[in-house]
Amino acid sequence: MNPSLHNFRESLLQRLLDFLWRQWSALGVAGHARSDDPWMIDPEALLLFSTHIARHDSRLFDEILDWLHTNGSWINLQRLGTLHKEEQLGDSAVLAAIADFLSRESSHLKWKLLMRRVEKPGSPALGLVQRLFPSVPVLKEPDPVFLKHGLERGGIDLRGMSQAPRPDQPATFLFKLRALFGMQARAEVMAWLLANKQGHPAEIARQTSYFRGSIQNVLNDLNVSGHIGSIRIGREKTFSILRHEEWRFLLTWPNANAFPQWINWAPLFHAIQTFLDTLGKPGLDEKSENFQAIQLREALDHATPALARAGRIHQMQATRDLRGTALIAAVLADLDSLIP
Repeated sequence: MNPSLHNFRESLLQRLLDFLWRQWSALGVAGHARSDDPWMIDPEALLLFSTHIARHDSRLFDEILDWLHTNGSWINLQRLGTLHKEEQLGDSAVLAAIADFLSRESSHLKWKLLMRRVEKPGSPALGLVQRLFPSVPVLKEPDPVFLKHGLERGGIDLRGMSQAPRPDQPATFLFKLRALFGMQARAEVMAWLLANKQGHPAEIARQTSYFRGSIQNVLNDLNVSGHIGSIRIGREKTFSILRHEEWRFLLTWPNANAFPQWINWAPLFHAIQTFLDTLGKPGLDEKSENFQAIQLREALDHATPALARAGRIHQMQATRDLRGTALIAAVLADLDSLIP
């Protein structure tokens, strides 16, 4: 007999909330969670995933809003929109409401363009209003900006306690490179090369969520500097950082012995969200194990391309050959292992 899928989902959701607190605290959100994780955070992918998961923790959601109010200029809005569209990651209504809220400040006017890019047609007047935080009743006048996007929540009172990302930890390595190389693709290219040492433009484009042509142009420019080398293997050019050890001056945190890991977060988050949505289907616990197994197999089939892009498909290869009770147990174990 398998454990309650509902209970497993609730436990998984709590682990994800703890993970988000850890990641956002590393970026400067006011909180007690601290991170010594060996990877760099992808802020765009993290924000998109948070539009789903942070709805289950109103305090976390508002601390993220507070951080964006202070540090929103460090978010690459073009890349954020691309990840939202290409990876189908993030809640469109929540993302549009956040962008609308931030764009009310003159320093964040560019967020209005993102709002127009991601918002979907629909009017709250047509009965589309839902609670932003499902478990938190709205007892006072709802916030008008979020209500405009069909999301009911209480008033927003930002505490102003968020800090800027510190450069002395692995988690914020991408922010360090954005400060050095700018907010466009060059920072991601350098972060990827430092973490992986070498790669070809198509691979780097897939991992960084930029167009291949843009990545090719950046690599060609970096090649001229004399710090990035290239070699042609067949029809593909492979680029690498020359004198890789000389870049260790960027490792400014205690006991640093390697560059932070590059993790392709967006497809990994997409896959996790796919399973969460399946586990959250009403009445799934009351269905037969065969029905549950069919639902989880469909979720696995849907998530497989994303898991492949994230380099995690090997974790679920053996699961695909299972059936019934064995498949349910294996999917739950595999899903548990996906969360860092």
